[in-house]
Amino acid sequence: MTFIASRPDPLRFDPVRFPGATELGPWPPPAFDFASPALREPGLCFERDAGGEIALIRHFGHLRVLIDIDRAHTSFQIAPGSRDFLLLRLIPAALRFVDQVAPEDPIPPQLQGEDPPLPEEHHVYAATTTLVGVLAERAGEEALALSEAIRRVPPGGGMFERAVARCVTRDGLALDRVAPLARRLQRLANAHAAALAAAAAQPDFAGMERRVGETHLALENDRRWTNDLLTLALSTLKLRIDQPRLAVDRLQREAEAALRRDGALSNLIRLGQQQQAIADRLTDLAMFWNRNCAAWLAVHPETTDRREIEALARNTIRRLSLTTLYAPIAGG
Repeated sequence: MTFIASRPDPLRFDPVRFPGATELGPWPPPAFDFASPALREPGLCFERDAGGEIALIRHFGHLRVLIDIDRAHTSFQIAPGSRDFLLLRLIPAALRFVDQVAPEDPIPPQLQGEDPPLPEEHHVYAATTTLVGVLAERAGEEALALSEAIRRVPPGGGMFERAVARCVTRDGLALDRVAPLARRLQRLANAHAAALAAAAAQPDFAGMERRVGETHLALENDRRWTNDLLTLALSTLKLRIDQPRLAVDRLQREAEAALRRDGALSNLIRLGQQQQAIADRLTDLAMFWNRNCAAWLAVHPETTDRREIEALARNTIRRLSLTTLYAPIAGG
């Protein structure tokens, strides 16, 4: 991954300190190794339902119960701030990257600060489908033929090569006219797939925003801290905390709009570079914010130590100060 010179490497930037985890060693741990017997029952797991809520699943009797993950610790009689409490608070962040979390499952590598995975096949398929639709609307003879051929060959890694072969053998087009176009289109499809994958790997920005607001409200309603500097700082922070989410939304719209813009297909190389730049920026946003968002989800506004909230707020403000991270893509 290439980083802009004026922006620091996210892996060496101000490290995130998870509230309550100071004495637990490196956090997150390697796996969801709960200690409570209630969280180690065979068949127990967590996943998101169709509405986005977290479901607790016990396979005996096919029982499926929706739970408020922020209050799940009370159901399992787990003390706020305990190790199991902090592991429970990692579940929403983990479910951004996996379909299901069960006891002893590994923590997703994105929460450990590792690079996100490469685009999956469904991202490549979605990008190719979008591109084929655009080609069918506004392209020349070779592109139209190639578009139709792509629709008729099985999806997969060799899709473009098979489509070229179909154009040559069935449509009688010259290889030297179709093959270069196919290569440029494949690079463009891969770049757009990278943008789709990076967008899908974003952390729970909305959850972080809610937690910042809840923490500010809890301190503001406590007479001891009403006019405290931390309360005032959180008041300012909650006005800016939507900045990364808005940047991601803008980049996603730009990635789609760039493909459909009039004249965009006249320069496939430039369009592919733009899609890759959007993918890189989305990846940077995820790298800078995954652990920070997960740390905010670990905050319990009524019991988390104020000094840990203050450290996390400072870390968040430093990330928001990286103006190049939220600036529009050049040429977008």
